[in-house]
Amino acid sequence: MGCKMIDFITAVKNYLEDEGKSVDCLFSDNVISKDTFYKYKQRNPSLQTLIKVVNYLQVSIDYLYEKSDVNNFSKYSTDQSKFYDYLTELIRKANLSNRQFCKEMNYQKDNIIRYKNGVEPSVRTLFEIADYFGCSVDDLLTKEYK
Repeated sequence: MGCKMIDFITAVKNYLEDEGKSVDCLFSDNVISKDTFYKYKQRNPSLQTLIKVVNYLQVSIDYLYEKSDVNNFSKYSTDQSKFYDYLTELIRKANLSNRQFCKEMNYQKDNIIRYKNGVEPSVRTLFEIADYFGCSVDDLLTKEYK
């Protein structure tokens, strides 16, 4: 399962350019070190790092990664229980078992339990899940279970 997404560095640079800023503000304000930032040229940051950067920039993840034309920023929490609750609700509404969902997504069957226990999904996994359910990454991380 793959979803097309721009890389983190390009996404951040594009956003900052639109705001008339440069990545140097991230370094000078100690949001992320220069070395760490450029490490993400070939891979995605951890969810914790991404949350730290988007909270600092006050930009939604979907807007940053050009998945939305609207910046619906709402401060992200590092508490992953909302993600787990909303994901399991989406799975239930799709009439799937956790096992079926993992099989369809080609994920290990214990991933859902790992999320329940606080293991954070990768950024790519978040986008894959959002694409699968037709929702936003912002929804996955901020929506309350109802």
